[in-house]
Amino acid sequence: MLDIGISELLIIMAVALIVLGPKKLPEVARSLGRGLAQFRRASEDLRRSILVEDELQERDKSTEALPYSSAFGRSDPPADETEEAPQSDQKPTGSDTDPPQSDLPPKKNGIDG
Repeated sequence: MLDIGISELLIIMAVALIVLGPKKLPEVARSLGRGLAQFRRASEDLRRSILVEDELQERDKSTEALPYSSAFGRSDPPADETEEAPQSDQKPTGSDTDPPQSDLPPKKNGIDG
């Protein structure tokens, strides 16, 4: 990454010890370590948020590409924004009849894992 050898590292440490002194060097090293850790956490959070946002945009694009009937299991779109519930003489179609699927594994003998 930085391509620093052992001899260069020892020179840097010796100069830091001379410049900062033996009392101040541990404090500076600690604060430098904390700063690097915060930077890594912040960059990882930013990377994750970008990936999540990108995935959501891809999902939106894929659902927009589907026609209304295949996306909602119906043959025609509703007449207006507020769709009424099916009447008692109408049977629900498509995904309305399927129970919701769970991402959890099935339970074994009523006891979790």
